[in-house]
Amino acid sequence: MDTEKTRRTPFAALRRATAMPVAAQVLIAGTLFSRLGDTLASLGLVLHAADGGIRFGVTEVMLAELIPTVLAAPLIGTVVDRFSARAVCRWALLVQALSLGAATAVGGFHVRVALIALSALAGVASVAAGFKMLPVVAGEKYTGRANSVLTAGLSVAGLIGPPLAGFLSSLWGTRALLATDAVSFLVLAGCTTLAVPSTVDVAIGRRPATRLADGYRALRDAPVVGTLMPALAAAMLATSIESVAGVYYLRGVADGNDTVFGLFLATWALGSIPGALFAGRAGWSDRHTLLILGGVSGIGLGLLLAGLIPVAWAIFPLFLAGGFGNGACNVGLRNAVHSHVPAEVHGSAWACFQALSRSCIGLGYLLGTPNSLVSSRGQVIVSGVIPLVAMVLAALVVVRRGASTVTESSA
Repeated sequence: MDTEKTRRTPFAALRRATAMPVAAQVLIAGTLFSRLGDTLASLGLVLHAADGGIRFGVTEVMLAELIPTVLAAPLIGTVVDRFSARAVCRWALLVQALSLGAATAVGGFHVRVALIALSALAGVASVAAGFKMLPVVAGEKYTGRANSVLTAGLSVAGLIGPPLAGFLSSLWGTRALLATDAVSFLVLAGCTTLAVPSTVDVAIGRRPATRLADGYRALRDAPVVGTLMPALAAAMLATSIESVAGVYYLRGVADGNDTVFGLFLATWALGSIPGALFAGRAGWSDRHTLLILGGVSGIGLGLLLAGLIPVAWAIFPLFLAGGFGNGACNVGLRNAVHSHVPAEVHGSAWACFQALSRSCIGLGYLLGTPNSLVSSRGQVIVSGVIPLVAMVLAALVVVRRGASTVTESSA
């Protein structure tokens, strides 16, 4: 009787979701702490720029995190695949820790931004290596669940990071936020050392030689991933457009109430947590196409209807639904890459995906900038249409290819 009651408690699903090897839990915990540190450091510099009235300071911080990734990701990905992913990850984290430590020590804003850019470069390597190592420490059976928990945790970090950054900044200033980020990289390096013994590197797979285009080629040629990449790009572009245009539109819907506006932003991140956990459930984690297309649909519908219905009480559930789709889509993508891209190019593939995603984000920021042609509400509506159109086209391609496969099998 007691056992049956335990299974039905609200926390039972969470306990099942986190049931995985301890090594995977350690690696995920370190990654989440590091991501929280990244959020604190980035927002700390943004607040510094805003409070100090530094011209184009906020844009400078954003570009410092975007441009290095886009330009250097293919080269860095080949390094991850050519050498020990464990060693590359630890060295990259050390560079990140030193960069943030130096940023803590110096006082010039532009010097700090340059050090953040250096950390972003090293971050491409540490993130790609972490992506490559996760299925090794989790095992094939638990990789889907590990991706689910990690994605949900990243959403939690994104949810608590901004208010925490504002609070800590008001108490101790930007230096404390930068120092916290530096420490977080050292913590992740320690977690990597514990979770991934040096003897495990042999099982990860290396390439004696790699080409810069290997990562992009692997994504293009992989089943599911290559077919759905345009829809994924459309979803990333759409959410980035809304991130900028939504500031003006949602503040108008909230009648200038910053509390309501903050709740709008938190609702999307909140919805992505159950979406990510749902995508890690047994029977769903391997349905990559359905998770990605369903997630893109949720994102598109959430944004489109939020733009069409400028009422606060309607936007909250729409953003929950959109966030749910966002979380499910992210897990579906990670699982698809881990399943369909050869392990020997996981590093290159994920580094190149980072470059693609940052490119979409940068373009979305530009398209979401206020202009005289389209209102902020119109931009939000367009941001909803884009992924829906891309989803329909991707679904047609999937159906056509499925029909061709059946025809060939019959012949």
